Parts: sequence; C-alpha cells; structure tokens
Amino acid sequence: MKPKLGISLGGGAARGYAHLGVLKVLEENGIKPNFIAGTSMGAVLGGLYAYFGNIKDTIEHLIEFLKTTDTINQRIYKIVIESEKEPVNFVENIMQFIRKGIIYGKALTSKSMVPEEVFNKVFDTLVPDVNIEELKIPFCAIVTEITEGEELMVTKGSLKNALKASSAIPGFYPPFIDKDKIYIDGGWTNKNPVRPCYQLGASEVIAVCVARELEDTKDFQIGMDLIIRSNAVSTHRLGQLQKESASLVLYPKVEHIHWADFGKYQEGISSGIECTREFLNEIKKIYGRSKWTGLIRSKKRYIREISL
Repeated sequence: MKPKLGISLGGGAARGYAHLGVLKVLEENGIKPNFIAGTSMGAVLGGLYAYFGNIKDTIEHLIEFLKTTDTINQRIYKIVIESEKEPVNFVENIMQFIRKGIIYGKALTSKSMVPEEVFNKVFDTLVPDVNIEELKIPFCAIVTEITEGEELMVTKGSLKNALKASSAIPGFYPPFIDKDKIYIDGGWTNKNPVRPCYQLGASEVIAVCVARELEDTKDFQIGMDLIIRSNAVSTHRLGQLQKESASLVLYPKVEHIHWADFGKYQEGISSGIECTREFLNEIKKIYGRSKWTGLIRSKKRYIREISL
C-alpha cells in the first residue's frame, strides 16, 4: 500500500514562506505529500509545489518572481507595515495615525487597497496557466463565497483563478468574481484546511500553521477595542477547532515577520526548516502509518467542491 499523507497549509501572507521550508525538509527525507490543501498564501505556495512537483524548482521560481517584480516594494505594503509598528514617541504616534488614515481612506473609496490590475499582473506572472487536474500532486484551494457565506474547495479548473480567489483578502485585494458569485480569501471560513485534505484522499494530515496566535490583550478602553478583540477571539477559536483532526500541527516561529513584508522569504523558509527538523521523527512515523490508516478512516465528504 502506498502512503496517503496530506499537507494542510494555512494562511498567513508573508509568514507563509515557512511552508516552503517545511516541504524542503520533508522532501530531503524522502517524504513527499500525496495530497495538498491550502488556504490563501498556503494555497499559492502549495499550488506551485503541486505544479512543479519538487521544492527546488518551486523555490527557484518564487525567487525569480520576487527579483523581477515590484510587488514586494509596493508603497501600500510599506504603509501597512509602518502603521502597525509600536510608536516610540509623539511624532511616531502622529505618523502612525496618518498612515492608518491613508489605509482606511483607500478602503472606503475603492474596491481594494491593491489595484485589480496590479493583483492580476502578479498572478499572471507567478502562476502557470494550467488546470488543477494537470498538477503533479492532487491539490485543492479553499475559497469563501461571500454571498452565500459558504466554504468551498476548488479542485478543478484554472489554478490561477483558484489561487486568486483563495488569496483575495477583503479590502486589501480585489474579490474574484465569477458570474453571480463573489469569492474571497479562504481563511475567512477555513484558516487551516485539514478536513479538505482528508476529503482529497489523505489518511493522515500534517497541518502547518503560520497565522499569528491570539495576543494577550486587556486594554479595552472603547467599544471598537471590544469589537476587534471579539472578532479575533472568534477567528482564533475557529482555527483551533479546524486543526483538531490533524495528525500533527507544526508552528514555525514566524511572529517576527510582518504579514505584509514579502521580501523576507529567506527568513520564512528558514523558520519552516527549523520547525520541521524538530518534529522529523514524529513526521516519519505519521508518514509510515498513512499507508494503512486510510482503511479505517471515515470517507465523509465535508465541503462542496467546485471548478473556477
């Protein structure tokens, strides 16, 4: 019997580079995932890996893209990073306030902070023009259909369309529209797609979580603080529940990388490598038993599958 190991790659924007470090260590030790499910940045990197079929070509392709594009130097990313730094004095506090005003103003006057033509150009350059059915590894991207509020698995159709839809952070990137359906970032319904990975056919699933954990905050001076905190608690709890069925959850240390700092791919990859090496013995055991645990695992279908 062949192994049936699935890898679930969660969202986390620039922190998602750690996914490549995880895949690199697995491949170096003769472990290649048989199924990949990804959300947001996890979908982008997982989809590229499923296309190339090996980590060397995947990383080389990504680095070449980053060297030849101005994506990581977009003014809006710099504004976001600066607006979330801890102010050290009065002047910094004022500047942070101005930067946040620029961000919110952009979101109130247009569909997204990053223009649609820029967003499309990125994916036209980064993602090969192929269908998901043609990939070397079975793959799905998680998307959220905003009109019905439904979590969906994209298992067929254009890889490029699937990754655009899965990465469309509301307000920051434009939504993906197909006929009367509006798709946004998959992380709004599934932060780490463990169950979708089982649905693809995996009998054991290793999840990689790069999203920021819930911070210890007790400063609730105004109602907006409570609203923001309540949403964070709800999102965090949802992510916890969705990871419970994983065989193992890896947490690369990427807290020091800002989610919008797309230039720090080397740091992200290194974090993924370090974390995976720490749990390598356990991963090997999971990979070995994935040959037979599928015989006793339920074959339930949890989520509707679509083509984009």
